[in-house]
Amino acid sequence: MKKFPRETLDARAQRLLPFCQIVRPEGQGPFPTVFLFHGCGDPDGPQPAYAKAAAAKGIASVVVDSYRPRGISLIEARMLVCSGMRLWGRERAGDLISLMHWARDQDWVQGDRLAAAGWSHGGWTVMDALALGTEVAEFADLEGFPADPLQGLAAAFLVYPWCGLGAQTLRRGWQKPIPAFLMLGEDDTLSGTRYPLKAANKIRGAGASVETHIYPGATHSFDEETSVNPTFRFNPAQTADAQARFADWMARQLL
Repeated sequence: MKKFPRETLDARAQRLLPFCQIVRPEGQGPFPTVFLFHGCGDPDGPQPAYAKAAAAKGIASVVVDSYRPRGISLIEARMLVCSGMRLWGRERAGDLISLMHWARDQDWVQGDRLAAAGWSHGGWTVMDALALGTEVAEFADLEGFPADPLQGLAAAFLVYPWCGLGAQTLRRGWQKPIPAFLMLGEDDTLSGTRYPLKAANKIRGAGASVETHIYPGATHSFDEETSVNPTFRFNPAQTADAQARFADWMARQLL
């Protein structure tokens, strides 16, 4: 069987960047920078609004679309990614590591003050990157990994993250015990609260500072106005609060 070469970190970053939204505060920087990863549904979801809230605090954002660079349509995402048939978190974690590698060479990025934020499948992605470290290279089909692919990553913000089947945090913990914030919905029937809270305790056990906030009555994707799932309910008041908490917490960790 013919073996095809793996993709380099630079090549993966350049494949992703045309589909990323970069939101920067006013000024030249360098700025602390956070990478935002959407869930398994709409890549044009709530993340840009969170990025705008962070920019008001002086933090830049890279809003990552992991679907269009792979030719995954929204219908395919809902059928295949949301069902676990395609693009698991450990594979997508290569997107985070590749973009962090790219960002450390940008003059507007403060390379030692990076953060990652993920919603649902995006939370799985961020957590798997922290759990697997250099092992991501194998799952993401990448080569040229540095000894510390998580260099500069200082904080993780996780919104209703998937921590169930296939997720690595409960098995392995994190290789880098950075501060984390888990934002959950009380009535989330997809990610739930049980496994995310168990993951939080696993991370705490390794010495990381972990904060949690559970919104009463909130479902999965409570902050996503365009969700088509009838069991998910958009809550504008909770969404505004979540955006403010995100920006305030990131400012405390990165500034």
